[in-house]
Amino acid sequence: MITTVTLNPAIDREYFVKENKPKSHQYLYTERDIKVSPGGKGLLSAINLRKLGYSDVQNIGFVGGRQGLFFEKMVQEHGITTNYIFTESEIRNNIFVISREPVTYTHYNDYSYKVEPGDVENLIKRFRRGIVDSDFIMISGSIPEGVNFSIYQRLIQICHEAGKDVYLHASGEVLNRALEERPKVVVPYFKHTNKILDKKIVNDDDYIWAGKKLQEEGAEYVMMPFHCSRLLFDKDGDVYKLTPRDFCLRNWLGAGEAYNAAFFDYVYQHGFDFLEANKYAAGAALAIAESKDIFLADRAMIKEKSDNIIIKKLEV
Repeated sequence: MITTVTLNPAIDREYFVKENKPKSHQYLYTERDIKVSPGGKGLLSAINLRKLGYSDVQNIGFVGGRQGLFFEKMVQEHGITTNYIFTESEIRNNIFVISREPVTYTHYNDYSYKVEPGDVENLIKRFRRGIVDSDFIMISGSIPEGVNFSIYQRLIQICHEAGKDVYLHASGEVLNRALEERPKVVVPYFKHTNKILDKKIVNDDDYIWAGKKLQEEGAEYVMMPFHCSRLLFDKDGDVYKLTPRDFCLRNWLGAGEAYNAAFFDYVYQHGFDFLEANKYAAGAALAIAESKDIFLADRAMIKEKSDNIIIKKLEV
């Protein structure tokens, strides 16, 4: 089994328009210009893993309200086992407006979701039982209001007590605290702030510092988003830069989650080769970035793009 954790999921609503004109009405007449899908880091990776042929994938997290029932139904239609704690609050909605001429990307994030302390404790119990048969555990994304910043630290501790490694995709204080439990792979992100470990990240030296500092604080491996590239920090202290060749960006939504899913797919097929797994994963992200799709179709589209990925060792 594969377990992904999404504590702060959302319903993603994408609108494709010819031109994004503020203060004007936009009319969408065809289904191809509107996409409604379940969203949230971890969940999108779970769906991608199902697309890649993994039959036993579960998603653990919170959902709530009437829209939460709609959300769960969409998730189940992708073949994901839903293992949710239902709350009284309504699940979030995220709005994406993608313009064709010129290509622009506008994103409105809703962070109104809230859970109660009892919901959190129920989720901890659900998680402890749910990971017993898991071969791979991915904990991803932000946390809703009402959840303590130590939540990922607690979940990782449970994983380690069960002898299981963790892939962590997080930011802010919830990431800072989780590092104390020494997750195997850490992917920080900058969604809410330009800071990592409470330091603002501005120039190239800051990125290098942040990756190494994350390792000092507990991460074994780090995969650091770096503009349209990534910096890779292996357990031996070496740093690599992963870069795609020329590409046409059409869509950021889902690229990072495709990367995470493909990374695991490579490891499952070939064993833990950090650099090769990242090259393969970057091919998956590139395939999504160049399309209107948010999910991978199959492995063929990953392999087609992997040859466009360059990895170079840095002298730092």
